Amino acid sequence: MLVSHSHNYRRSIRFADTDAAGVAHFSRLLIIVEEAIHDFFHVRRIPIFDKVTAWPVVSIHADYSAACRFQDEISVALSLDKTGNSSLTFSFTASKADGTVCFVGQATLCHIDPAKNAPAPMLAKTRDVLGNDAV
Repeated sequence: MLVSHSHNYRRSIRFADTDAAGVAHFSRLLIIVEEAIHDFFHVRRIPIFDKVTAWPVVSIHADYSAACRFQDEISVALSLDKTGNSSLTFSFTASKADGTVCFVGQATLCHIDPAKNAPAPMLAKTRDVLGNDAV
């Protein structure tokens, strides 16, 4: 079974994402990355948060190269680069509609058991969705 580990998410920069100059604040851009990751989970029917699973971001890094401004349409291209026992590491590239790369980076999420608030092995059904190369 071939499983796609890539995902694209599109969204426009909203007024609430911007500062007084109309430029998206870096922290809001990372929220858009998190939205893209949640969309990756949603389309694959992987729970993001319930009684036995949660996926907090434990590490994130981004390098910014071009401003995103109010009403710019951006696309976040995600790639699942590494799957551990209880973690997923994604790389991401955010680009404007004209192809200008705005920022690139990497994010790692850790699967936790919310009742214990501690790392827990990824659920078997999640591993099945991600395919055989999820180790």
